[in-house]
Amino acid sequence: MYFTWIKNKTEKIINEKNNNYIYKNIKNYMLPKFVITQYTFNKSDKIIKTIIKKNYTLNDNKYIFSNLKISNNEIKLLMKYILFKRGNVVWIDFGFNIGNEFGGMHPAVILKNFNNDLFVIPISSKKPSEYIKLEQDLKNKIISKEEYEKRKNNITEIIEFSKINGFKNMIRWARITRMKKISILRVNYYGTIGTLDGLYMDKIAEKISMELGSK
Repeated sequence: MYFTWIKNKTEKIINEKNNNYIYKNIKNYMLPKFVITQYTFNKSDKIIKTIIKKNYTLNDNKYIFSNLKISNNEIKLLMKYILFKRGNVVWIDFGFNIGNEFGGMHPAVILKNFNNDLFVIPISSKKPSEYIKLEQDLKNKIISKEEYEKRKNNITEIIEFSKINGFKNMIRWARITRMKKISILRVNYYGTIGTLDGLYMDKIAEKISMELGSK
């Protein structure tokens, strides 16, 4: 796995300024497996609808990618408004961590697309230590159920996701303080692309406001 990571890392560094490298990987690996729903199509503007109709086949109210001759300009627009739009969840290589830094391959929710960069919040399947401590205190009857819920809700840094659409059904967590801007080259082109429901995105915005406002 280490040598595979080195190989992929080297390849991405070499192609850092090569947009054609990105478009090729998006076309070959991401577009074929990302199904566009009728809902997403209906919410898209006229230009994106035209691109989808041109390069996708409609089957059972879902649009399936079908044109490997799609232009780079069309791929670029699909990347910005379909694949890497706000609320989508993609796998990202955050690199090797040092100390308490967040590293490794993790899903992350996209907050904003800057074309060549994404502003994201990493998502982890590891339960936060703060929650573990509260659960232990509840189990040991040090705090009541009401106090447990109150203290848990007062942790502004953490948000809990019970579901990410398109991902394995399990609880995951994110720390607002880990949000960061990353190169689009860090995206794992072979990974699953999921989505977060609007209620979760509203919760993220609320948590960010609370966390930044408390500093």
